[in-house]
Amino acid sequence: MSIRKALRWTVPPLALLALAAWYASSTPVVGAQQRTSASPHVAGMVPAPGPAAFPQGAAGPDSSAAVGKFVAQKNAESARERDNFVHQGWQLVDVPAPDMRLVALDPSLLKGRERELRQQIASTVASPDQARNLAQIAREASEEPTQVAAVEALGRIHSDEAQDRLLDLLHVLPDGTMARREIAPLLRPRDLSDPRAATLAQLLDSSELNPVERKQIAFTLALVGLRDRSELPASATDKLSGDSRALLASMTSLAQFKR
Repeated sequence: MSIRKALRWTVPPLALLALAAWYASSTPVVGAQQRTSASPHVAGMVPAPGPAAFPQGAAGPDSSAAVGKFVAQKNAESARERDNFVHQGWQLVDVPAPDMRLVALDPSLLKGRERELRQQIASTVASPDQARNLAQIAREASEEPTQVAAVEALGRIHSDEAQDRLLDLLHVLPDGTMARREIAPLLRPRDLSDPRAATLAQLLDSSELNPVERKQIAFTLALVGLRDRSELPASATDKLSGDSRALLASMTSLAQFKR
């Protein structure tokens, strides 16, 4: 027999013997092998399904039955959770969908639903795009608590538009009203280089503001300057009267004392 024929008849059996030897050396004890073959999930061949896993192998005529069994299982779990919820003293109630006009702070609700609108304003943090609605509510509300709620909500919005709306309301709302008294402390420039800081400084000489409002604005400017260790631009202070510059200096001293 030639060498080529001998190899052809000898190599396959040798390969089989080698494969058998490798398999025998890597196979666990018989008991573990039996447990592994009995549970493919333990062997890592198939992922073990959790509580929410869809039934494995549902196909063909049995697929509808498998799906139905799965749905029944989930419904039973939901029923148990609901029963536990009720057993702990809670009550399940039907909640109507939110009124989107209330959510949007629609000023038209002032006619007939002002109290609901006020409660909505007080119970939520308005978004920057609602600043215009809040300003309109503050101007048109017939009840002072609603005006105050709208002004305070504007003060909680950290946006340029909200600050502009507050500044407008300072000139629109009547002096002495509750809502007007809330405005001056809520006017807060980002820093003294902010153009709004110069605008506020000019209000210190405005006859439209009362002395308390001018002091509040001067105190805010003083606090911002001390916080940032900065001063108003000369272009702003040069336009102020001597009384307004003296007021700024006085409020700066007071702010330093309070710190």
